[in-house]
Amino acid sequence: MTRLLALAVVLALLAACQSGTGYMPANAPPSVSPAPVEVGDYWEYAVRDAYTGLDRGVRRYEVTRIEADRIVVDVDQNGERVDSFVYSAGWNGLEHPLTNLQRFRYSPAFPAYAYPLEPGKTWYTVVDATDPMTKRTYRVHTRGKVLGWERIRVPAGEFDALKVERYVYAGNSEGFRSQETIVETDWYVPALRRAARSSGWSEHFDTSKGGGDGGGEYPLRIRGDWLLAELVRYSR
Repeated sequence: MTRLLALAVVLALLAACQSGTGYMPANAPPSVSPAPVEVGDYWEYAVRDAYTGLDRGVRRYEVTRIEADRIVVDVDQNGERVDSFVYSAGWNGLEHPLTNLQRFRYSPAFPAYAYPLEPGKTWYTVVDATDPMTKRTYRVHTRGKVLGWERIRVPAGEFDALKVERYVYAGNSEGFRSQETIVETDWYVPALRRAARSSGWSEHFDTSKGGGDGGGEYPLRIRGDWLLAELVRYSR
């Protein structure tokens, strides 16, 4: 079991160290800093299940309040309000769920991006993530890398994007359950001040159950949702 988990971590870290994309836009800036947003700015994404291709509806993020140290964003799903997320400048989270997990409050902010962004940049950050309901705190480890520029096409148009990849280790192991390993990829578009495409999936192991990838003696791998979101419209 220990060897299997260690191998999974090593493989994830090796993947995070892959070389860049090789594409460079003609007028690409040498680095990208956090872009200011305004109340009323919004971004809408078509979400689908990356395993099955099934439609998961349209999710809208709208800036509703800006304070000195935070940005509040209301989240709608198919036209209905479902949540409100809180970020620091540049979309580093202060309060929102982790992929396939519950909502957390982060101290310091969850390191989705390490500015200034530039191809090849890496970061490794550990933050406290507290569940507001149970008050339990977990140590969340994040290893990120800017893989490089890509030209992408989404329903809202064609854009030059910085591809950012994160491996997140949630620190929530308990009993027979290993911690959640989360892989997130954003295609961040400076001109949009937000990602035009995002992908997120996660998995953990249940050591009380056999039948894993290597056979009956290996722990069972439990995969969470794998969702892909692509921008369909946005404020200008």
